[in-house]
Amino acid sequence: MHGRLAASTTMKINPTLLTLMLGLLCQSAIGDSADSEFLLNSEQREPSVENILTWDAVAKAHNAKPSEQDIGFEFRFHNKTGGEVQIKRADSSCGCTVARLPKLPWTIMPGQKGSIPVTMDIRGKTGVITKTVVIATDKGLIPLKARVAIGAASKPLKKRSKEERAANLRAAAQNRQAVFAGKCVECHVIPTIGKRGKQLYSTACGICHESKNRAPFVTDLRPLAKGKDSQYWQQWIAESKPNTLMPAFAKKHGGPLDDNQIRTLVAYLTRIFPRELKTRRAATLKNKPALK
Repeated sequence: MHGRLAASTTMKINPTLLTLMLGLLCQSAIGDSADSEFLLNSEQREPSVENILTWDAVAKAHNAKPSEQDIGFEFRFHNKTGGEVQIKRADSSCGCTVARLPKLPWTIMPGQKGSIPVTMDIRGKTGVITKTVVIATDKGLIPLKARVAIGAASKPLKKRSKEERAANLRAAAQNRQAVFAGKCVECHVIPTIGKRGKQLYSTACGICHESKNRAPFVTDLRPLAKGKDSQYWQQWIAESKPNTLMPAFAKKHGGPLDDNQIRTLVAYLTRIFPRELKTRRAATLKNKPALK
């Protein structure tokens, strides 16, 4: 295991690489635009969409107001299968989106009606955000989509001036912790306040590591997660990755996370994260067209 690095570590980094990194770190990932398959959150209809259970919709959309931070969705279902359906768990594509289920396994009896509440945390986000919650049952997987349009969804993210980019470059060259200072605070510090576990992963890690436009040097963590223990994640999160642009997230190094937040993040990455990858792959295989 690598030794600790101080937050003020000076590094010689290619300026082009740094510029690309800063552009990535100071942006949030934006989802695709809304389409006709999504039911507006304000509309209600009787369950008619069959996917193991019968749903009022398996994809819902909401236009957020400026004051909203946590967006609630309710996916209503009716068990018309003629038999029992057992819900084992719910895995989401992002920690900012969480399904609230009763004690598991949850057995849905024939003819039973109910709903699955889903909450999306949109703090620090802009544009159109689409997240997926996969409901794992004994009959198969049920993907549920939640989409939120935040502010002027078609408006591009603010571009930094040449002067701002140059200042960011100089700051990062001297201190990798620069991502937690200045204007980057709005994306990389404020959204992590009060977050734990899965939601913290989204605001602290996923914003870069799961961005569709992430640079080649920003690792996709999900394939990396297999076989990694808590000590591995603790080192990377709290102390940074030596000889890389990865910052140290622990408060003692100038990062935004306290010890308890880091513990919950490590627990999520060790226990739940690899399982979510397995569920996501299974859902992808299920929806993949069969070869003729």
